Amino acid sequence: AKRDFAGLGKLQPLMNDTEIEDISCDGTGIPVYVYHRNPEFGSLATSVAWDDPEKLDSYVMKLAQRCGKSLSVSQPLLDGSLPDGSRVQATLSTDIARHGSNFTVRRFTDDPLTPIHMMDYETEDARMMSYLWTLVENEKSILVCGTTGAGKTSQLNALSLFIKPEKKIVSIEDTPELRIPHEHWVPEVARSGFGSSVDSGGEVSMDDLLKESLRQRPEYILVGEVRGEEAYIMFQQMATGHTGMSTIHADSLEMLMDRLTTDPISLSGSLVETLDAVMIIKRIRRGNKYIRRVTGLYEIEDYNQRTGINSNQVFDWNPQTDQYRVKSDSLILKEIVQQSGRSEEEMRRELVNKQHILQWMQDQHIKDYRDVGDVFAQYYSDPASLMERVDNTDPSEDEVGVKS
Repeated sequence: AKRDFAGLGKLQPLMNDTEIEDISCDGTGIPVYVYHRNPEFGSLATSVAWDDPEKLDSYVMKLAQRCGKSLSVSQPLLDGSLPDGSRVQATLSTDIARHGSNFTVRRFTDDPLTPIHMMDYETEDARMMSYLWTLVENEKSILVCGTTGAGKTSQLNALSLFIKPEKKIVSIEDTPELRIPHEHWVPEVARSGFGSSVDSGGEVSMDDLLKESLRQRPEYILVGEVRGEEAYIMFQQMATGHTGMSTIHADSLEMLMDRLTTDPISLSGSLVETLDAVMIIKRIRRGNKYIRRVTGLYEIEDYNQRTGINSNQVFDWNPQTDQYRVKSDSLILKEIVQQSGRSEEEMRRELVNKQHILQWMQDQHIKDYRDVGDVFAQYYSDPASLMERVDNTDPSEDEVGVKS
């Protein structure tokens, strides 16, 4: 009774499982499916189902009430958020949904994936992570690209943990998914408005939040996903010196450039060039399981509307061996070396040290985002003492180089 009154009834045990990302009910008499955060498992059927159409209608109405919304035959669509931040999309009755009322819950998690999780899942290796760490630390703008279910937002959250603790961060999302340990962090979430799901007032869009964020003087702007005008605004802010990190639906560098330079985003070549690096992440079926892999990591050199993008691919993925390869030396690392006054050897040593730290954290099972944040904070404040804690395991033979 308490579960039904205070929680979400038969869905509550699934909501309590921190390993579940999405919960979907496709209609009457169909098992509820969950999407596991470990890509090896992917989508799984559960024993939960609604066999009575009226009870399913009633449950969808309950979800709407928990979101502070109302549903009816005339207003059958729901897009809202539960009190815990989980996002709900639902459709009422069979008028527009042939299998009956349906819903999808994108769970908000207090336990996000970290760089160590990504290494455990082999989405990246320690070499690639040490390179990405250096890019984020040096305020380089990055776009994470992939299709639905590729793990783009989880990747963005993992990258954000590399930001120095004292830096001011503003994050803007339509669904609250980012979770980082930084105190100097302003998390903002778009609001769909009050009242019914269609005719509502008080909407605050991601565009609105992005425009206002400039007045907050952020050093990093994290945008959950860019689709239209918010992409144009973010790139404008990157052009004024702010570091931007976001995700976008695109499964190749060519598709990304097509999306950025055509409607509704329509960026100019000069704005495209404010982007420093692009990650392509894919969900790939291998045998009877799924894996997530960064299939390409590119540095953006320049963009010409006639000839297209000029890029430098630093990493690629070999599907035959399921291994990552350093494909070319980094132009960005060379730029960092020149601007910081360090030598190339010092940069190489820094990358090796970061690789050792990441491998040590993986060996020690340091995965909780707060614990991971503490290790990175110690690196920034007292790297020598941190290195004393780290086992000096041999690094990979194939290191990222600095392009001469």
